[in-house]
Amino acid sequence: MRSSRVEELITIGALARASGLTASALRFYADCGLLTPAEVDAATGYRYYTPSQCERAVLIRRLRGIDLSLEAITEVLSAGPDRAERLLDAHVAELARRAKAAARV
Repeated sequence: MRSSRVEELITIGALARASGLTASALRFYADCGLLTPAEVDAATGYRYYTPSQCERAVLIRRLRGIDLSLEAITEVLSAGPDRAERLLDAHVAELARRAKAAARV
């Protein structure tokens, strides 16, 4: 029988469905330290997350959607709001520069 603490947690599959990420992506992000599970069952290896981690998972998915590297995502998520905004603005400006260069070609 699981403790009441585990019952408050959601499975990796539930987090995957709620965030739009795959379970394999969540395992990869856990291995990278980007989104570590709240708890891992020692016997089964099952990963459990808190419902509040879904917001971070969605944010990671969105940042990957604009081609932000994992290193840059880590930096953005650990930065304060002003620095995170500057980092994202710089990334978007670079995307715009590359799009203009591609259009010229």
